[in-house]
Amino acid sequence: MSAPRLDQLRVKQLRFVGLLAQLGSLAATAEHLAMTPSAASMMLKEIEGLFGTKLFRRQGRGMALTAEGRALLPRCQTVLGEVGAMDSTLQGAGSPVLRLGAFPHTTTTVLPSIVKRLVTGPTAWRVQLVDGSADELLQRLLHGEIDLMLGRLPRHAAGTPAIHGLAQRVLYEGSLSVVAARSHALAGRRSVPLAELLNWPWILPPTQSTTRVALVDAFLRRGLAPPAPVVESPSFFYSLSVVAHTELLTCCAHSAALHSGHGTSILPVTIGPEPTPVCLVWRKQSAEAQRAVDQLALPGL
Repeated sequence: MSAPRLDQLRVKQLRFVGLLAQLGSLAATAEHLAMTPSAASMMLKEIEGLFGTKLFRRQGRGMALTAEGRALLPRCQTVLGEVGAMDSTLQGAGSPVLRLGAFPHTTTTVLPSIVKRLVTGPTAWRVQLVDGSADELLQRLLHGEIDLMLGRLPRHAAGTPAIHGLAQRVLYEGSLSVVAARSHALAGRRSVPLAELLNWPWILPPTQSTTRVALVDAFLRRGLAPPAPVVESPSFFYSLSVVAHTELLTCCAHSAALHSGHGTSILPVTIGPEPTPVCLVWRKQSAEAQRAVDQLALPGL
């Protein structure tokens, strides 16, 4: 083991370590960072040379953290979080800034009360809202680009070393609904078999979204091929608007469907064996995030 040369470390190298730990694949990391596989391999060799130890080992077709890598990862995330907070502090001209990544459907549940508490509480935060998919928000949280994440951790991230440095607080249990226009032939029925939904066109979020994954699982558990959407939508805002004026079906958070201002109807179909927790997630070693979470821990949320 050679002596560490940590004074030569760069922020982009710490981001590389965090991303490789999350994806578990050198090829996927290279693709995400727009690098060639050989350049990614060279960067990993350079990083391990600076630390003076092996951080990753080959496991099957992927890469896994060594014991040294697992010990180092939370520190990398802390440094990245502090670097990300520097920019926000400067932009806030001295006022405390909190970058909150939130799933769009939380606008119909807890997001308004969370924002109100942050801007009017003992510490009057300047809040920057960021939206995105579960994977996108998790990556931003791990890289210190946001301070809090409001939503669900991606299922594939559970148990991975990348999230060992994260804490979460469950706010409520969310469920999914299948939605159609009020004038749809399925609206008003007392029950609708899941297989019958395959007779209609769909508008759905992207394949990696937690909603799409849960919907696919629901069909596969019943031995059915999941619906292939004729339209892909980045948000339930678009989906519900389109559904209200077409014969398309969609799937979204029950709270979003319930509070939809469009002419839509929730169909009597169960998606998922049990509700999914919606959480606040933050980096354990982020003092700013912990201060905000403490402020949100007051009664009434």
